[in-house]
Amino acid sequence: MWVALAPEVRDAPALRETSMNSKKIRTVFMISALSLSALAAARCQPSSNASGGNGSQGASGGAAEDSGVASIEDAAVASAADAGASASPWASLSMDDLRRMVREHAVSKLREHAPTLDVAQLAAYTANPSSAPELSGKAVDEVIHLALVALTAGNAREAADWVALARARARNRNSAFVANVIFAEAKRQLAGEDNAAQERALTELFVAMPLVRFQAATVAYQLYQRREQLDARLGTIRRAMVSPETAASVLSTDGVLGSMLRGRDRYMAAIAAARTQFESRPARAPYAFSTVNLAQDRRAQPVHVAVWDTGTNPELFRAQMFVNAREQANGRDDDNNNLVDDISGVASDPDASSTGLLYNPGADTITRYGGYLRGVMDLRAGMASTPAAQQVLALVRTIETPAAQEELDTRLDAIGEWAHGTHVAGIMLAGVPQARLSVFRSAWAGEARVYHHRGPTDAELDAEDRNAADIVRYINAHGVKVVNASLGFSIEYLEDELRHETDRYRTDAEVRARALAVQARRKALWSRVFRECPNTLFVLAAGNSNQDVIEYDVVAASVTDANNLLVVGAVDRYGDWALFTNSNPERVRVFDHGVEVDSVIPSGERVPLSGTSMASPNVANLAAKMLAVNPRLTPQQLITFIHDTGAPIAAPFNGRIAHEERAIARARRGR
Repeated sequence: MWVALAPEVRDAPALRETSMNSKKIRTVFMISALSLSALAAARCQPSSNASGGNGSQGASGGAAEDSGVASIEDAAVASAADAGASASPWASLSMDDLRRMVREHAVSKLREHAPTLDVAQLAAYTANPSSAPELSGKAVDEVIHLALVALTAGNAREAADWVALARARARNRNSAFVANVIFAEAKRQLAGEDNAAQERALTELFVAMPLVRFQAATVAYQLYQRREQLDARLGTIRRAMVSPETAASVLSTDGVLGSMLRGRDRYMAAIAAARTQFESRPARAPYAFSTVNLAQDRRAQPVHVAVWDTGTNPELFRAQMFVNAREQANGRDDDNNNLVDDISGVASDPDASSTGLLYNPGADTITRYGGYLRGVMDLRAGMASTPAAQQVLALVRTIETPAAQEELDTRLDAIGEWAHGTHVAGIMLAGVPQARLSVFRSAWAGEARVYHHRGPTDAELDAEDRNAADIVRYINAHGVKVVNASLGFSIEYLEDELRHETDRYRTDAEVRARALAVQARRKALWSRVFRECPNTLFVLAAGNSNQDVIEYDVVAASVTDANNLLVVGAVDRYGDWALFTNSNPERVRVFDHGVEVDSVIPSGERVPLSGTSMASPNVANLAAKMLAVNPRLTPQQLITFIHDTGAPIAAPFNGRIAHEERAIARARRGR
């Protein structure tokens, strides 16, 4: 579900602070992606440029040997094996070992992603940034890793220069403020020992940001207040196998966040000073999103739509639920379509006790953690100063053990799985009473609960295929015209979970091989779904990692052989790209409101949530309205009309913001 907050952030490999980047974005574009500790970590985690050994050699020391990464990792695994199954491979690794592993891996990957970038030329690039090549998203990840290594090795100047280079040369201009925590900590250290000088340096850095960037940048500084919090996070990280990614997580947590914590009073003073300056500036006018309500349109026709998610509460939409009159709730296939009890949708969950269209995490979880939902999403949107966000931050600051961290993450994931689809459905049905809703609940689409700290087995992937086939059968049997799928699958998140299977995988190469195989199967699944439902428009959320969906192969947004697929990115209240939105100039051409979008959750309360999960149903809602006024429109016409009537987003970004009035007017004309 693409509403996530932290596992995107969770252990983000590069702590790309431009949104909640993270190579660890949960496959759902939702809260699951939110592991709160990950949230802050992502903002701080880098990949590194400190040299190995005693850390005295910086990136300018030349390229590292490719064999070094495997040798350190394999040596740790072998050492643990020699010592017995109970020994942790982390015990034999020093911080210098971790820096060397991260740096060597970063240098190696830069040869792949930015072959013309010479890591020995940092000084020249700093003097003339335009002399450096343009950097793809994955190249930016590795440059930030170099900054991480440099900073934790005591070279703040080099760290700041690497971050500045990434910001200047990132192809994705949403990365213009990447790695704020690393950059801020480097600037603080460069200011010297005087506290006032450090505060001034940080304030200067903060006020130079746009307001929304500043708000996002404050999360880590407010989240961590005690060393016990970092130790709990480190304990969680070290439960996974040793790899360049987990090594980077340790460096960012222990090295960067640990150093930041020691200077936290200066950060908080600078945040207060910067906030005062922001408050004195003229308020920016919000973007005027175009909306149309068809409630009074007597000529509008019924249109069958569906939400494919992790569960939706049908009771809240009873007046608009599609009902298959030929099917009864009796455990039999009354209409002989090979689907049992498909009255208003299809549900799939490996938990035999959870067969409804809405996932129920239990009254205790809902009561104790449901109230944190808005705060989690505020944090996801970079709004750390709201009362709801502050409530969540206060909760997280009580975590002092890995077990407590795990418990909190699990409970918040469950709340996300419970709330997400209902919120999406509320957006999709607004202003279109002619819509009739079906619900497709796929527990596997959320991953966090079903595949907790592991990857799916081949048998479970077979079950995913069968569930998708059932949904395809339902779509075609009942004439579903628009399907919103605010979900997606990131290979980086999958790898992160696979690394917990230390009894199955010994090296990161094995993890990568399995992740690629799983991702290929899922991509084939979604390609088949789109192909077998040619008369249905699928509207997908792009994702919340500030990544290029093609470069990072975000499934299903990266499927390129479907002409009935519309991938949607998110803009904020000002019409700017949301900090977190995924993108690609060819695949993500339509954007809509995705920050603080008001809708309903299963309890009946209304809560504003943020994510591309919220932007996507806004566009699906528009498509439903267009079909209501012109049922003859094809998926291809819907895509063309929505894009062509959209309002162009100003450079340096791209894409168009959906414009309901113009799109519906064109739909009425039919050309």
